[in-house]
Formats: sequence, C-alpha cells, structure tokens
Amino acid sequence: MSHEKWDDEKIEQVLSNVPKIHDHRSKDDVLQRLIDDGVFDEEETKIVKKKKRNWIPITISAAALILFAILVPSFMKELNQTSEVSEESMKMESTEDTGQMEQESATELAENRTMMTMDAVNLSTAVYPDEIEGKTIFQLGLASDAADSVPVTVLIPNERIMEDFGKIKPTGVDLYNQYAPLFDESAIGFSEYHPYVGKISEQNQQVVHTLPKNPPYDSGSAGPATYEASLIDTFSYYYDEAITLDETGSPFVFSEVGMPNKPIQLKNQYNYYRHTQADGSEYLAPNFRLTFSTIEEAISAMKEEDNDIYQSVIIEGVDFKISVEGDIVTVAFTDQLDLMNYDQQDAMQMIEGILLTAANFNMQVQFNNIVQTGWQGFNFSEPLPMPIAANEVSYELVLQ
Repeated sequence: MSHEKWDDEKIEQVLSNVPKIHDHRSKDDVLQRLIDDGVFDEEETKIVKKKKRNWIPITISAAALILFAILVPSFMKELNQTSEVSEESMKMESTEDTGQMEQESATELAENRTMMTMDAVNLSTAVYPDEIEGKTIFQLGLASDAADSVPVTVLIPNERIMEDFGKIKPTGVDLYNQYAPLFDESAIGFSEYHPYVGKISEQNQQVVHTLPKNPPYDSGSAGPATYEASLIDTFSYYYDEAITLDETGSPFVFSEVGMPNKPIQLKNQYNYYRHTQADGSEYLAPNFRLTFSTIEEAISAMKEEDNDIYQSVIIEGVDFKISVEGDIVTVAFTDQLDLMNYDQQDAMQMIEGILLTAANFNMQVQFNNIVQTGWQGFNFSEPLPMPIAANEVSYELVLQ
C-alpha cells in the first residue's frame, strides 16, 4: 500500500513538472489551420461558421425571453397597481362628487319640502264660497279682552242641521237660539258672553232683542259699545238691522246713552286689522267699527295704526297703489312682493285682511306685482274669490 502511495506521489510530481502549453491563437486561426491541413473540407467549414453565426442570435433571443419573463410580470403588477390607484382615485373623486351632489340635492329637497309643508298647511282663516257646500254658516261676536267684539264663524254640517231642526235652512235667529247656549267660548280663550240675556226673535229682515231691566250690557261706557258690536258680528250675515226693545215692546234706553236706542245697521263698510288676545291667539276684526265711504279709503287706511288694540296687517315696508274698475279693486304692490320673504301667517293676514275689507264693499281684489302666481290656494293671475266671513273656528272644538 505504501508502494502504491509512492507511485501516486511520483506520478503527481512528474505531471506537475510537465510544462504548461499556452495557445494564443484565435478560434478563427485554429479553424483556418485545420482547413489548410485538410482536416475540414469546405462544406464542413460552412456548417461550422453557420453554427457560429447562429449561436449569437439564439443566445440573444434566449436572454431576451428570460428578461421578458422577468420584466413583464413586474410591469403588469405595476400597471395593475397604477390602474387600481387610478380607479380608486376616480372612485374617491366620484364619491366626493356624488356626495356633494347628494348634499346639494338633499338641501334643495329640504327647501322644497319646507316650501311644500308651508304651502300644505292652510293658513287661511276666512271662509270662502267653495267651503260652504253641505254646511251652514253660524256666526258669533265674542267679547274680546279689549272690550270689543271679535267675529268668529263655525261651519256646521248639514247633517247636524237636519238632526236639530228637521230642515236644511233655519233662520239666523233659529241658529242662534239653538247653538249659542252650546258654544264653548272658553275653548278658544274668550270669556262667556252668550247667549244674550232676554229674548232673541226676528221680524222681516230685522233681528229683535227684547231686554230685561238692568241687563249686563248697560254697565260702564264700554258695555253698550261691546254689545252693539257683538250684535253686528253675530247677525250681519242673515239680517240688515237689529233692534232692542224693553219688556213693554218699546225701544230700549241704555242709561249710558240716555235716549231710546235706534235700529242698529248690521251691514257696514269696515276695514280689517289684527287683534291679539291675551293668550296670543290672533283674529282679524274691524278697528272699533270705523266705517268708510269708499274702498280706496278703507284699504289705504289699513296702513295706519291709531291705537294699541288693533295692529295693521300691512307688512312693514310694503306699499301699494289702488285702482277700481267695476266690482274689481286692483292692489298693485309698488315693489315686487315675494311672499316667501315674510312670515307666512303675516302674509296671509295681509292678503285676507284686504280681501275681507273689499268684501264689505261687495268687491273682489286683483293683486298685481307678486312673485308667486299661486300661493296657499290663491291664484294671483286673476281676481281672488270674495270671502263670506272671517275667523273660522273648528266645529268640533266649540260645538259638542
């Protein structure tokens, strides 16, 4: 075994002493030498050269394929990420735009709903011809906190009328004697004033009140005035005059007046103001029964206030001109009037105050220069209907 090791070492030593051969010729020189020595013929030489030339494109193509295989997934990933970012950005922008549009739409919808809600709530307190079908008008003049009378109107269903009277058209006195004792004045914030003491009857177009001695309406300077105003508000729809008699059938003498009472004219040409009760409830009523000879005077006077009891229904800063043609009075606002710029109840009281005033002259009103063509059921493009009565109160509330 040691002998074999020696031989191996010896062989390795011999091989290491063999001189190293270096050939610095190029591959082309070697190939040419082999051709010259006849090792390769011409055809084999072409094949070798062709293989040599083809090797480079194949290698480049392979490298390109490898590079492509590496870069494409990376590129696609980046492209997808960019696309996702862009898509997300677009979604965010779209969401923001949609959110803004939804917010604007919601605001507009809320405004429209507010407008619709305000318009859906009927702010009218007057009674118009189209409201009385199947109903009967019953009116009372209630004693106000200001020692005057406030007119109120109840629409009683004809079914109740038939039940109580057995006929559809009872007289004004019939209605009063039946319903005045039942009317709950306190339910709408008034003190008890009805029914009148004494007897209520009628003759022709007159309502007759026969008074006992020392009636409550003969005390204090305001007593006869409130009483007379109450008679007007209670019976003017059905009668032309009211007369007061004592128990002997003679004209009643109020102590404050000192002379027989004359027949009271029930149909008068008043204008309308706002009256506020102590509980805050508001009504349209004549201003202490001041009368006017023309519609122009009556409506023009509505701009002024001469006491603390009745407030003008003409909105502050609003002005108008008045003209009359036939049975139509035109109220043209000086500056275009946008009713939505004001408290809606105030606007309604102005419109209905003018309408009620004109109705006392048996005239309709045409309003001009209002932004709204239609508002609260009114069509301002034509003369408005003439109201029949003021201050409707609920039948269910005051008559049981």
